[in-house]
Amino acid sequence: MNETHAEFYERWSAAARPYFAWQFAQFAPFVGRRAADVGCGLGSFVEHFLAAGVERYLGVEPDPELRARFTQRHRDPRVRLARTGDATDPALAEEMRAAGIDTAFSVNVLEHIERDDLALARMIDGTAPGGTVCLLVPAHPFLYGTLDALDGHYRRYTKGSLRALVERAGAGKVDWLRLHRFNALAALGWFVKGRVLKETAQADENYALMNAVLPLVSRAERLVRPPFGLSLIAVLRRR
Repeated sequence: MNETHAEFYERWSAAARPYFAWQFAQFAPFVGRRAADVGCGLGSFVEHFLAAGVERYLGVEPDPELRARFTQRHRDPRVRLARTGDATDPALAEEMRAAGIDTAFSVNVLEHIERDDLALARMIDGTAPGGTVCLLVPAHPFLYGTLDALDGHYRRYTKGSLRALVERAGAGKVDWLRLHRFNALAALGWFVKGRVLKETAQADENYALMNAVLPLVSRAERLVRPPFGLSLIAVLRRR
């Protein structure tokens, strides 16, 4: 029997838990008390938000099956799904404002949205003044290959293109707090698998290898920011 999208996501989320923890750690100093997780999937970051002291978590997810599984998995009264799962919907910004959201968080989501400027504009507009917008997006267009196509990516970003996107989506509304590259070692693997070997499936052993080397890689990147990486980390302060 073929694996469904949700079943794959469930398996992948379980295997990638250490990686999610490392990703969240990049933003932990900037997380407030009320967070919107845009593109939350099954809620892989929920445990990290609650451990960080978040009092209200608003998940935003368009996929009906993932929404149903999210609801089954997360029973904490601090956690709920937004009424709209469409990140470009003006109603999302309204719901975020009504919930008093002070942290908009989005990891590996904007690249899946054709109008990424609209999605980012909703996140910015929905975040309270003084709050933060935390983004992780895939870096380096030259890395775009079969794995990006498999994941449904419209694009990969440079620092320049991400700055231009922020300018289009939130000109005069945000200030930059952080922008740097992240996960250099995985960028090499992504290039080989997606551009050289042109693989069309993610193998389970990729996650085992990632978990094995993650402690060393994360320690190295705490000491020195890499000159290239699989992703870009960005943190904006809402004016």
